[in-house]
Amino acid sequence: MPVKKVVGKSKTTWYYNFRVRGVRYRGAIPEATNKQQAEQAETKIRNEIYEGKFGRATTALRLKEFVDQVYRPWAKSNKRSWKIDESRLKPIVDFFGKKRLNEINTFLVEKFKRDRKATPIIFSRHGGSETRERPRSIASVNRELCLLSKILSLAVTGRLISQNPCREVDLLKGEQPRTRYLKPDEEERLIQALTGPRRHMLQIVELYLNTGMREAELLRLPVHLVDFHRDVIYVKNTKGDIDHDVPMNNRARQILMDLVTKAQAKGYEFLFTNPKTEKPYTTIKTAWSTACRLAGITDLRIHDLRHTFGTRAADQGVPLSAIRDVMGHKSIKTTERYAHATDEAKRRAVEAAGRKPAKVVKIWPSQAVGE
Repeated sequence: MPVKKVVGKSKTTWYYNFRVRGVRYRGAIPEATNKQQAEQAETKIRNEIYEGKFGRATTALRLKEFVDQVYRPWAKSNKRSWKIDESRLKPIVDFFGKKRLNEINTFLVEKFKRDRKATPIIFSRHGGSETRERPRSIASVNRELCLLSKILSLAVTGRLISQNPCREVDLLKGEQPRTRYLKPDEEERLIQALTGPRRHMLQIVELYLNTGMREAELLRLPVHLVDFHRDVIYVKNTKGDIDHDVPMNNRARQILMDLVTKAQAKGYEFLFTNPKTEKPYTTIKTAWSTACRLAGITDLRIHDLRHTFGTRAADQGVPLSAIRDVMGHKSIKTTERYAHATDEAKRRAVEAAGRKPAKVVKIWPSQAVGE
């Protein structure tokens, strides 16, 4: 841990403890009164060490060194999604790793953006004997550019460089929010494929469709956060730090009662516990891919089941504010995507335009008075 809190009889003190190139640095941060202040002070101390040990940091520190020694520790302490960063960091380090921070300029960032978009994604099957490829998405490249910008912004904050060159580089245009959802006929085929070695996925899929929870929220759901007295699921420590409650419908309640009973009988803390490791599942992507292939379903991700929940709720006329609260969105803007394909007002407008207008009969004033 980069910073640690020690509670004394009369005072709470924060301490830093880290290594830079094999040398350990540790000490107290008496001015810090909370974790955020301690982490800011710890980052400043790191940067001062770099400047004092290696001369001007802008001429000595390489991006890979900065990522390993500063960014990764910072991300683990400040970002719940730091594990996602690991896969996105690889192409960034491969391209910029040997460059010193002050050598990274706008032209290099533009080249990185261009090269990444032109590099297809290659998939291998059966031990590499079969390969296929698809174009890299605009969204994928833009997320990597955003991560690079965050790394360099942190370097600016630490006064290792004077400015962030990513600020002069535009993200790729044409990025569209994903609107894929599970269609009724696909759902029937998917349920039929969830048998045998994939039978454990059936309850997971049904809960996705009936609660709209995220993958990490559902797979790591503790037993004690399922409340049958109020018929709600308490979702804690979630994305964006938004704790929220998810009400149970009848089907979700039936599934959860079965899962809770089984988990309590075996002494499991989590509803979905791997019996081999006795730890919660982290992902079901392999079994999911197999089930979709057997069901003849393409381009459907596990997360799309959450989109399906939101789309179906909007289709039934549920207010977007209610959908937002159940799904734990920070902004109503995120929820609005579910109304696009199901906007009844737009449908009525199109239907009205397709109807032929009634014949208009003009009545002269003389006819109106009975002449």
